[in-house]
Amino acid sequence: MKKYLGGISFGLIILVTCFLVAHITRVIDTGVLTFRVLMIGGVVLSLAFSILSEKGLWRKLALGLSILVGLFYLTAFELMRIIFQGNGF
Repeated sequence: MKKYLGGISFGLIILVTCFLVAHITRVIDTGVLTFRVLMIGGVVLSLAFSILSEKGLWRKLALGLSILVGLFYLTAFELMRIIFQGNGF
């Protein structure tokens, strides 16, 4: 099972990225709570799978992409939400 966790993690982070792009371009319009739960859950699950997978190309790709998508989500959505809510927006 450890052999396939890297590929599963890579596929999951690709799905999370597609969901993020679809939400940004307004192809789908989900609620705020649903968006946050799916994004945070998907990134955390992908990170966990990639850390638990065996070493190799899929682990490196999945771990790098998970960290990249997680950092983008954190800065673009969560930190901006905190900044704008604190200023009365």
